[in-house]
Amino acid sequence: MAETFPGVVHARTVDVRFAFSGRIASLTKKSGDSVKKGQPLASLDRKVLQTELDRQLSDYERQRAEFEIFNLEHPGPFNDIVKYLKTARQARLNASVKDVELAKFHLDQADLISPVEGIVVDNGGNYPGLNVTPASNPFQVLDYSSYSVRLEITQDKLSSFTASRKFTLRFTSPTREIPASSMPHIPGSYSKSTSAKFFIEIPFAFKEDIFPGETVDAVLLD
Repeated sequence: MAETFPGVVHARTVDVRFAFSGRIASLTKKSGDSVKKGQPLASLDRKVLQTELDRQLSDYERQRAEFEIFNLEHPGPFNDIVKYLKTARQARLNASVKDVELAKFHLDQADLISPVEGIVVDNGGNYPGLNVTPASNPFQVLDYSSYSVRLEITQDKLSSFTASRKFTLRFTSPTREIPASSMPHIPGSYSKSTSAKFFIEIPFAFKEDIFPGETVDAVLLD
């Protein structure tokens, strides 16, 4: 007779945050919306970011012009003071280049992109006009690719799961059967207690009407 194990559906929730501070201009997704990998969830105000880029470009042009004028006025040879002044101007020019690159990066990253396909379970309380930081207001997206059934087994059965095993997952609401295979259990430290519990993961393809926390019977086939 096939052995049956009780299991529970699990899935990973991913926190998605803006990489830098800014003001939200629009929300593309709200709680309960499905989202594809690579789709935007929200966007920062591009006008503010463009203004900052323009300011940094203007500063770069000024620093470059001052550096070129300095070189024309001091063709060499250089004494120690001129060398110091030239090094300082070069450092300011280099810093200006980095500031421009950072401002361009911020403008390019104005959209908050979902790294996974899933469903937005929490939009983090975001709304247009809200000022956010990398530490605040994350979107939470349930990752469809992370769905699995988790079995809790005792230590005496661990040796049966060092290799992948084939199962039939039996759901009751609605009634259905899904074929799946367990992840191999990697042997590690064992407990001295024979009643210690261990977990076996059985990944399966996402179904819209199956939710984390549901119970399922996992029937061992081999």
